[in-house]
Amino acid sequence: MSENLKDLLEKINQEGIRSAEGKARIIEDKARKDAEKVLEDARKLANNIVQEANSNACRLKATAEASLKQASRDTILSLKDEIRKMLNKIVSLEINKAMSAEETGRILAILIEKYIDKNGQAEDVKALVKKEDLEKIKDGFMSKLKDKVKAGVEFKPSANINAGFSISFDKGKSYFDFSDEGLLEMLRVYLNPELAKIIA
Repeated sequence: MSENLKDLLEKINQEGIRSAEGKARIIEDKARKDAEKVLEDARKLANNIVQEANSNACRLKATAEASLKQASRDTILSLKDEIRKMLNKIVSLEINKAMSAEETGRILAILIEKYIDKNGQAEDVKALVKKEDLEKIKDGFMSKLKDKVKAGVEFKPSANINAGFSISFDKGKSYFDFSDEGLLEMLRVYLNPELAKIIA
């Protein structure tokens, strides 16, 4: 009996060991599979993080490049605008120098004299001049035309004229603008395309 008990105990022991080993293998397999899944998930996560970081870096690079290009364009446009403004100032100063009261009076005298020679009278003529130059022009240079001007030319001051003049040959219905602003605008039409070629 004791021999049978010993065999029985041995058998129970071996079955227990086999069962424990089987359970251990199952646990080990599950642990291995779980570990492999964790590693796979970690690899996927790391890969996603790297891809997202690369994507963000590309976006940031593209945004930075676009911002740099825009800043460059803005700077160039600003510089071109400043050059145009400077050119306009220079041209305006030269116009103001060239169209002094004396020169304005001389030009007006020539224009009015030609008009009178062609039309025989000057009653349709109106001239707008710089307020401060009005008397100087009327008294000085127009006195040359006194003998030709039967019905006087009408002179008026204009607050909008800093140099030069505007003249009408139809009693003020329309004017030819030779003021500083009018001349500057005419010159801009010519100068802006030329300037664009230089600073393009």
